[in-house]
Amino acid sequence: MLSKNTMTNSGSDSITATVTSVDANRAAVGGVPVSFTVNAGAVVTAAGSATDATTGVLTATLTQGSDASVRPVTLKVSSGAISQSVTFNIVQNSSPSNPQAARLTLSLSAFSIDNSGSKEVVATATAIDGNQNALSGIPIQLSVTDGPPLATTAPSSFVIASSTQTGTNGQVSGTVNIGADHSNRTVTVTATSGALTSTAAFQVTGSQFTQASPVPSVVTAGAAGNRVQYTLSDVNGNPMRGIPISVTGNNGLASQSGSTDVNGGYLFTYTAPNTPGGNLQINAKAGGVESTVNVTIAGGSTTVPNATAPVSKTLNLSANVVSVNTATSSNQVSVYAIFRDGGNAPINNVRVLFDSIGDNGTGSIGAGVNSVLSDASGTASTTYKPGAVSSPTNGVTVRACWKTSDFTSSETVANCPASNLLTTTLTIVSNPVSISIGTDNTISNGSSGMTYVKKFAVLVVDSAGNPKADVQITPSVDLGGYGKGTWEWNDVTKTWERGATTGSGTAAGVLAATCVNEDLNRNGVIDVGEDINGNKQLDPRKSDVSITLVGSTKTDANGVAVLQLEYTKDLGSWVKYKITVTAAGVLSPPAYYPLGVPVALPSLAAPASAADYLSTYAWLPVAASDLTTQSPPPAFQVSPYGSSSSCTDPR
Repeated sequence: MLSKNTMTNSGSDSITATVTSVDANRAAVGGVPVSFTVNAGAVVTAAGSATDATTGVLTATLTQGSDASVRPVTLKVSSGAISQSVTFNIVQNSSPSNPQAARLTLSLSAFSIDNSGSKEVVATATAIDGNQNALSGIPIQLSVTDGPPLATTAPSSFVIASSTQTGTNGQVSGTVNIGADHSNRTVTVTATSGALTSTAAFQVTGSQFTQASPVPSVVTAGAAGNRVQYTLSDVNGNPMRGIPISVTGNNGLASQSGSTDVNGGYLFTYTAPNTPGGNLQINAKAGGVESTVNVTIAGGSTTVPNATAPVSKTLNLSANVVSVNTATSSNQVSVYAIFRDGGNAPINNVRVLFDSIGDNGTGSIGAGVNSVLSDASGTASTTYKPGAVSSPTNGVTVRACWKTSDFTSSETVANCPASNLLTTTLTIVSNPVSISIGTDNTISNGSSGMTYVKKFAVLVVDSAGNPKADVQITPSVDLGGYGKGTWEWNDVTKTWERGATTGSGTAAGVLAATCVNEDLNRNGVIDVGEDINGNKQLDPRKSDVSITLVGSTKTDANGVAVLQLEYTKDLGSWVKYKITVTAAGVLSPPAYYPLGVPVALPSLAAPASAADYLSTYAWLPVAASDLTTQSPPPAFQVSPYGSSSSCTDPR
């Protein structure tokens, strides 16, 4: 036994080794001759050549010798044919000007985390000198290693250290992440500083086979094309992709190995042994977990026993929204029929047939027309894979027909008794299907200070209401008409006001006339009968208002794009506008602001009054602060189109 495990190279430090001689009954025996030897240039000085006659103890003092280097030293103690060895380290002597750690400690914030990928472990290494003081300025390297099943494959876990040198608290911390591979395993963290090391470990848990479905559940002896569909998921039910999987079985079943696909799935295909009446036990290993399924080989007296009638029956999906499939995709959802008795205990061997309706026949059930047996957890599972056609919201119904005994050849989901039918719905999404536009109650100044800027938000979603990113947005603005008149200051209300008719009382502001856009067909050319006020131009000018997208011309990750109108301040409140927004691939009509009514040009629609035509347009807004400041008056005090009450008068 050593008095301590390390010795500093100060030249004055030492370690005491104590030897006790005992007999076969572990009783102390005195007077036993003992010799001591050390390597690596160290010196050992024994207190004698034999153990004490009474206590059976002999001590020896170990010193560094003339070699002051940092190194391990082995002490060997011998007595006749018996010998034992022990190793200690000579470490750098610590001083105020040259601090040296005598040992390292390593602590972890957790000893077990789930494999969701969002959890991390904080590792904290502390450098301590011989007097148990924490030391600053000590270099420490943190590293991690993955245990099985990753020990023989590419490592996944990694550590991000805050520093490689201890701070004033004598510590270095690092955050350990499990990386891309979410397999169950032990992760070992190691702290190293020179010859000193310290290790600690934590467990990664949560891998699970959420599906292990043999199809068919009863196979024909010698028949090929039988399969077991596996799905490997993390603690949150998310697919674990690219994980090595191996499948083995009894009765001479050929083994198979591979990796899980993008859905966490793996399809094991096999030929049944030619042993009628036998049983197959098929075992799968992946992600640090195992699954066992039992398959009956038809023939002889072997049958699958009837199930107990369930009290609780539930049909669930791994997700209620799934994307359409293309030639290069394999999107799918897992389907689970769960059966429990009155005590909530799982019921196995319930027979289940699955199908789907509402998808125009483009989707497929993984089990096909075969029945699936509920397993020991009371779950019968399969998959649903959509085709290339999207659906309305909750437009696809997945159905499960259950039975406690075998189905006959004439029994299908379509003619299943209502008492034995379970249903749930999902939505198949593809292209964006709807676009909307809206705004808030704010307005800002343009960069020149001479214009107003009004912003609008455009939102694009799919049939499930999920935002669609990266959709190209195309906006346009139609100027439906213009107003004539003036705003006047009201000394009572302290605001600029404009009435619908000639003003009276303290305010004389008036909207004298509302006129339709003179460019009836919006071709930018003065056609016969268009320049009704005779001012040799078309009012309002198309250039009076500009519309642009702010930043990107496509929707962001939230399905949102922002557009803006910009116009000179003198046009504020005097021009009627309507915004139309279209989006590439959107199935619904364009979005309109205001009132959601499409543009209908007077020359292309039935005759209507100006008021009716322009009721679905909005006046260009102005800043509220400009309406409450008397001097200077707002730029829009007098309409740039005149103040006459007649649309045929240019004044």
